[in-house]
Amino acid sequence: MRLIQVSIFTLATFVFGVASAHHSFSAFFDNDNVGDIKGEIVEILWVNPHANFKIRREDGEIWNIETAPVNRLQRLGLDEAISVGDRVTFSGAFSRLGRNEMLATNMTYANGKEVLLDPGFAGRLGLLDRVSPNDRPETKINGDEPQGIYRVWTRNRGPNDQDPVRNFTAASLAAREAWDPVVDDPALRCIAPGMPVVMDTPFPIAFQEGEGQILIQIEQWDGRRTIQMDSNFNPNTQPTSLMGTSIGRWEGLTLIIETSNISWPYVDEFGTPKSEDFTMVERITFDEDNRQMTWEATSSDPTTYEGQAFLGRAGYEWIPGEEIKPYNCMLAD
Repeated sequence: MRLIQVSIFTLATFVFGVASAHHSFSAFFDNDNVGDIKGEIVEILWVNPHANFKIRREDGEIWNIETAPVNRLQRLGLDEAISVGDRVTFSGAFSRLGRNEMLATNMTYANGKEVLLDPGFAGRLGLLDRVSPNDRPETKINGDEPQGIYRVWTRNRGPNDQDPVRNFTAASLAAREAWDPVVDDPALRCIAPGMPVVMDTPFPIAFQEGEGQILIQIEQWDGRRTIQMDSNFNPNTQPTSLMGTSIGRWEGLTLIIETSNISWPYVDEFGTPKSEDFTMVERITFDEDNRQMTWEATSSDPTTYEGQAFLGRAGYEWIPGEEIKPYNCMLAD
């Protein structure tokens, strides 16, 4: 009944102010070595977590171009606008490992039209302003009308967003320093993360109604969370799991979620470890007309943090018709 009374929930780019994506790009690409690669597309791999293009330059060299995830490019309509044989120019950061590879944030067609593949990283590389806002593709959307809080939400960065504030212990910093993203990053093997990493996503999320539960569907990694709304539910009786055990309650228009029993070993995508004592509290607040939502979270873990950690604040909006797409992570050959 409380869910009906509240009657209130996709991310386009980035999330929660965390400078990360599917894995630590800084281990593979040099943000200070930015340029262009021009040639003919000879192969396209439409796979998540990152679509890949192979292009042949005029000198015959083959370059591998890593770009934004497939779902992002589909929303831009590029899966229908580009094909093998097209001549294009990719702009982005070159490999820091000496390979013929680039992380591309921009793409220019043969007719001179330039599009943003990843606005977040384009901004970091100084390539965002090369594309006029009027020339940026509109998001392709479709789907059903929502019912109350049960809808898909889109990331909407604004002035109220706030980056994480976390003081790591010496032990967690040492473990993080020893972590090698080239060999240790689970995302490179398409291993889906658990909490809290799964909530650091540039993709859509949706709320769905369950019996005495709220279900959260996360497009990235095809993730699903279950929020128990029964105040008598005892999390201590539950085994550990990737998503942990989440208990929810309402305070006005704010859904408060407390999560524990998480088996995923990291608190971020940089190998910072967590212990079994890790707990997380999320506050998800809706406006009266169900068009804006704010997410923020804190966490505690005496092994990982010195004191309580603030995981960030992020705004969302409802874009009518947006939908969750399959993620289907695949390893590129």
